[in-house]
Amino acid sequence: MTIRQKKKAGVWLSVLAVLLLVAGYAVFSFRVQQGLGIPLFLLLIPGIFLLAGAAGILLAARSRMKEINGGEEDDLSQY
Repeated sequence: MTIRQKKKAGVWLSVLAVLLLVAGYAVFSFRVQQGLGIPLFLLLIPGIFLLAGAAGILLAARSRMKEINGGEEDDLSQY
C-alpha cells in the first residue's frame, strides 16, 4: 500500500465515521421519539446541527482528496 493510498484510506475512514454517527443519531432519535413520545421537532434541532457538521467534514474530505490526487503535499515536501 502506497503512502497516497494510506492517506486516501484515512479520509474515507473519517467519512465513514461521520456517516455512521449521523445514521446512529437517526436510529436513536426514532427510537426515543417512538418510546417516549417526544415531539419530533425537538429531536430535529440537534440533528440539524449534526448534519451541518457532517456536511462540513464531507466538504473538507473532498478538498483533501483533491490535494492527495493532485500531489500538492508532495510539492511541499521539496522545501
